[in-house]
Amino acid sequence: MSIIKDVIKEEQDRLKKLKQKYIHKIQSLPKGAVSKKERNGKFYLYLTYREKHKVISEYIGNWESVKAKSVIKQIEQRRILEKKLKKVKKNLQELKRVLNGKKI
Repeated sequence: MSIIKDVIKEEQDRLKKLKQKYIHKIQSLPKGAVSKKERNGKFYLYLTYREKHKVISEYIGNWESVKAKSVIKQIEQRRILEKKLKKVKKNLQELKRVLNGKKI
């Protein structure tokens, strides 16, 4: 049984490192959602997010600009990382239960 426990602990350590890596990457990416607004027949991109109790809309630029495409890509990457982080947290919780001898 100790071999299995050792393997589970190794997996737990790996997941903890992965969790920290995801958290660090998520913090480096912009938070919020992207919205496209039309003004005088042209489309502009805004990044909308919450800061405490206020909703802030930050102007990014023209819809087709390089900066706008970069922000969209970063927001998508953040969402993917948040989903992965959620999965890692769930796996860590299951491993903790297994190590403590509880049912999954």
